[in-house]
Amino acid sequence: MRGKNGLILPVMACTLLVVGILVGGVLRYVYHGTRQTGTFQAVTRCRLAAQSALEMAKTGVVSAYRAYYTSQNGLMGSNFLNWFSGATSTYVGSGSYSYTAPQGISFAGCTVSVSFVDFEADTRYPQSETITMRATAECLSANGVHVSKTLEETVRIGIIRSPVFDYAYFVNNHGWFQGGGVTANGDIRANANFDLDTASTVNGHCYAAVNEAMGTQGAGNINIDGGSSINHQTIQAYWTAQGNRARPTSPPSTGGEEWTQGYDGTSSLNERQKVLDMPVLGDLSSYIAIAQQQNGTVSQGGKILINNQYSGVGPSGLTQLSNGSTAVPDRGTIALIGTQSNPIILNGPVVVDGDVIIKGYVKGQGSIYAGRNIHIVGNIQYVNAPSWSHPDTNPNQTANSNRNKDLLCLAAKGNIVLGDPSSSSWLDSTLKYYIGPSFVNPYTCDPSDASIGYPSTFNGNYNANDGGTMVNRSTTTVGYGRNARQVTTYSATNRKYYQSTVGNLLGDYADSSITRIDATLYNNHAVMGKLGKDCSINGSMVCRDEAIIYNNKMSFNWDIRLGSRSRDGMDIDLYLPMTIGDPQVIGWREVDDEDDA
Repeated sequence: MRGKNGLILPVMACTLLVVGILVGGVLRYVYHGTRQTGTFQAVTRCRLAAQSALEMAKTGVVSAYRAYYTSQNGLMGSNFLNWFSGATSTYVGSGSYSYTAPQGISFAGCTVSVSFVDFEADTRYPQSETITMRATAECLSANGVHVSKTLEETVRIGIIRSPVFDYAYFVNNHGWFQGGGVTANGDIRANANFDLDTASTVNGHCYAAVNEAMGTQGAGNINIDGGSSINHQTIQAYWTAQGNRARPTSPPSTGGEEWTQGYDGTSSLNERQKVLDMPVLGDLSSYIAIAQQQNGTVSQGGKILINNQYSGVGPSGLTQLSNGSTAVPDRGTIALIGTQSNPIILNGPVVVDGDVIIKGYVKGQGSIYAGRNIHIVGNIQYVNAPSWSHPDTNPNQTANSNRNKDLLCLAAKGNIVLGDPSSSSWLDSTLKYYIGPSFVNPYTCDPSDASIGYPSTFNGNYNANDGGTMVNRSTTTVGYGRNARQVTTYSATNRKYYQSTVGNLLGDYADSSITRIDATLYNNHAVMGKLGKDCSINGSMVCRDEAIIYNNKMSFNWDIRLGSRSRDGMDIDLYLPMTIGDPQVIGWREVDDEDDA
């Protein structure tokens, strides 16, 4: 019996030893597993915290840069990349428009700091800067292990064209394609409701925005008379039906590559969108400075008509009125009439103090800013117009060719008036219905427009006197019989918002109809007037109010070179309002893949 008991004791001892070793191993495994899990969780928290801090830094830089850009009137011409000069690892900006990177802030239980490690102008994208930002997050895991993670992003921040020019038709009011024959080869947008009919064709997308300032018109609805969908063409039908002024397709040919902002054969109705801010033409002094900096000119036949800025004698040729007054209303107004053999030559941006009267052939690239109205009194036609083949098997060659083709931007602080507003047909159609309440809603005006008669809140009545004057020419017969003679006198009479400073002299320039406008039209108030049969606007139309009466049909052919994301014209200086684009991430990496455990 004793010998048997002596055997059991060693066996039990060995068993307990083995169990102890196993339990110890399991405990060590659990301990290390728990420790490793806690560390992994801490690393994940650090990574999320670092990325959050990078997002904060990107937002902060762009907000500060946007505020600075707005303070400079949002214009191309100055080197706004100077804002980035003098930056340090923690600071970027200019004066009060600056941003300091977050240091030692808390995210998800981590302490995070951001630094700027590199700044470089992006030569591929004019007026853009690439910034490399680095964020390091540190924390303690649940079991007391110190963990850190560093992330690095390279982002592109820069100036892009205002997205309002991404549309063939953009109104800062309610939009309307009605009357049975409007075609848009491009996207269309309104900062309120959009009214369409089933006879219209939109080869692009339609947008309507919720705008409380517009009352019932601002619900953001797209209303289609006679149906629930809008006509649009397939890519193949578009190739056949649309001319070479219509934008390219994406793909531009069967099996071709994507063409950014090209027509993809779809048309969507997008209701209740956010209001897209429309830039306004502010104080002209900023535009004058840019015209001087860029040495902008308009010439004809070897003679310079506008050298940066025009403030000279108007089309009447008068330096004083018949009563001897030197306050001639059309001073600072100019008439630009181009012919095929003697076109108007554009070279950069120019400013005209008063009205611009324009028609005929134009050549070159440039923008004309008018201190008041622009009166288009006949066709405007490019000598070297851009064109897009349908289909196109060599889109790069097409884009390169179109970069140097003619491009005119007409920008008015007042209105853009189409045709002769003194004609009875113009008055009967446009004036009677569409340029006053209740068709036009009241709206807030830019303070600088007070100089041309707009109050802080305009009631929408373009038929009212604007407080200014225009030249009035009258001819009377003096004497009798052989002694009779015609006497012409010039006087200053009250002027309405839609009228020109040259008054009834405008009829001397106006053609009977307008069937083609090669230009981008942009203004603070209304585009209004009467067009001829089957007129096409080749460019873009951006305005507050739209009151166009067309004959039979009309079309809007968007010039894709205006696109904020288009490769076709990224290096073309349009000198139209620009904006700060959203930051684009072009590089991302984890600087360290090891923690400190």
